[in-house]
Amino acid sequence: MVGKQAVFRTLEALVAIFITFLFLLVFIPQQREQSFQQPPANVLAGLRNNDEFRNCILQKNSTCINQSIERQLEDKYDFKFNISGNPREPPPQLPQKRVYTNAFLIAGNTTNVTNTAVRLYFWEKR
Repeated sequence: MVGKQAVFRTLEALVAIFITFLFLLVFIPQQREQSFQQPPANVLAGLRNNDEFRNCILQKNSTCINQSIERQLEDKYDFKFNISGNPREPPPQLPQKRVYTNAFLIAGNTTNVTNTAVRLYFWEKR
């Protein structure tokens, strides 16, 4: 009699484990797929070769930079940018959201020996 109870408890435990794994396999991947969003394209890629934008950066004209980025970035995003000669400078104060970043480096030439790192941080407004 005791042996039968042990067998039934073992079967009960195996069924519980099977149901748990089935739940994990079915429901967890669906939640991940719903929460995953495709990151936006590289916003700065279009501006990288724009001489007007590069001049705005070299002059550190934030109004011109903001306007250029706003034209490239979708309306659903808010952004901050960082222009620095130090490529390891920490980012500005950012919101507690999923933040995307794009960056590029403007190298100097023989007459203008400046290296400027441009970083764009952007996130959804909602």
